[in-house]
Amino acid sequence: MLAASFLGGVTGFGYSLVATPLLLLLGFPLPFVVTVNLALAFVTRIAVAYRFRSYLDRARVAGLIAGSIPGLWLGVEVLKAVPEATIKLCAGVIAMVAALLLWRAESAPPPRQLPGAPVAAGLAGGFLGSSTSLNGIAPVLLLARDRASPRSFLADLALYFVVSNAIGLLVLQLGGALDPDALAPAFLVWLPGSLLGNLAGTMVGPRLPEAGFRRATLAIVFLAGAITAFSA
Repeated sequence: MLAASFLGGVTGFGYSLVATPLLLLLGFPLPFVVTVNLALAFVTRIAVAYRFRSYLDRARVAGLIAGSIPGLWLGVEVLKAVPEATIKLCAGVIAMVAALLLWRAESAPPPRQLPGAPVAAGLAGGFLGSSTSLNGIAPVLLLARDRASPRSFLADLALYFVVSNAIGLLVLQLGGALDPDALAPAFLVWLPGSLLGNLAGTMVGPRLPEAGFRRATLAIVFLAGAITAFSA
């Protein structure tokens, strides 16, 4: 959790992408993984959202959060109805394909803004968040497409995670998919290491070159997708 949170602090999103496949490989059930990851990412991103608040793109974040709400509800329904192996395989394949397409477009000129893109990314993020806890994939791909700076990356994703994860935990509770064992003792035991790793990561992330930062984020998305698909 310390290492996953450090990567999450550096990139703004890597925590769940690292923690989810590893926890699944260790044998934790998917509802447990979703609950604990949403809770830890919610708490650890509060300080980041405040620290980088001046770099926020408020319209983009509002679209991400608004779109995530129906996505979270849909994800809970899928989590309860679809086999875990199917969910993990689909999520992993989607992540790898999206990362490859954006990597290929990395050398192209910055694309024009697409109306409604943040809402669509939020919808996909919410769906993946409550079904697999990988709610950062779609917003990250949107920010990578938009060539967001590292500080804007951190700010937008942090506020998105804080608000969307809080809503996600509520939706899980209302839908009967919240795993209480993930909150106590797991969340309480893992929280100190997560906070420490996140703090260290946020000191490193903003200092990275922008081009290298974007390529690293896409590489992490692809790798996490491959591990998630393999764990199925």
